Amino acid sequence: MTERPQRVGGAETRDTVIARLIANTRRRSRPDNLVQIARWIRWLEHDLGGLNAVSSTIGLSTGMLQRFLSVERLCPEVQQLVQGRKIDIINVVYYISSLGTEAQKTIAQEVLAGRLTAEDVRVLAPLIRSLPNLPLNRLISRVRESKDVKLYVAYFHVPAGSGGADRLRSRFESLVGSGEIVSLTVEDEIGSLELTRLGHEKLRQAARGRGVPLRRLVDSLVLASRNER
Repeated sequence: MTERPQRVGGAETRDTVIARLIANTRRRSRPDNLVQIARWIRWLEHDLGGLNAVSSTIGLSTGMLQRFLSVERLCPEVQQLVQGRKIDIINVVYYISSLGTEAQKTIAQEVLAGRLTAEDVRVLAPLIRSLPNLPLNRLISRVRESKDVKLYVAYFHVPAGSGGADRLRSRFESLVGSGEIVSLTVEDEIGSLELTRLGHEKLRQAARGRGVPLRRLVDSLVLASRNER
């Protein structure tokens, strides 16, 4: 993954790689595949002495560079799909790169078949990590079933002994109000929360007010429910 391009003169090669990276990271339509882009990022990181230097040179945050580099964590079969541009969405690559080989392959095929979108994969990846003992196809079905719902839907892990849906509902109601919760269910340690658009916005505001990501806020509410006596 970190092979250097053929050298045609130090400064000229560096300028060429910088130009290629800028062309591939500042446009909606990228000329090159994500595997090649990651190679160039690694080459420039080696050439300049660090990822921060790459960030400053091409004007892209280190966080976004790490997203491009997540292709390195894909299994060979999925990497081939990315190299052939059959999968060419950076967020899909980023979210599935944190999963095991079999999960990567399965989700990649679902994406290729058009049965999962990038947004579905974003929801699915943390669910798989939280519930490794549940069958993957069951988790995929859960996410698919919510695709046509014009509401905010969140899935999250609810450990045994967390007090059930009623106790958890009261925690969410304290932040968004009872009228904004369409449904909240817990089954097989999977919590499913459906909020109205306004309820979703209230929950996001609560997360911003606490200075934490939305996912962390949800997890903290589950933990508070579990500790409640």
